[in-house]
Amino acid sequence: MSKLLGNATISPDEALRTMRARGGDWFCYQNHALDSRSLGDYQFLQCGPGRTYSEPPVRMPDTQHSIGWRYLLVAKVGLQTGEIREIST
Repeated sequence: MSKLLGNATISPDEALRTMRARGGDWFCYQNHALDSRSLGDYQFLQCGPGRTYSEPPVRMPDTQHSIGWRYLLVAKVGLQTGEIREIST
């Protein structure tokens, strides 16, 4: 588990509205590649029963863009508040 960098709240934009509509448990992955211009950016993954991942993987799974290695699991999303809550290890 890596430490969360920067702002720990998701603004109530399309991403948060989508997560709220779908429900379940959402996990936050953050870009920790120091040489990346998108350092600190977030990606979100829904995990749990009936999902591809029942438990959140340590790194974001790769997409067609092969960027998953940059994104490390840092937190769980609080759907009510939009707060990104670090997962204690």
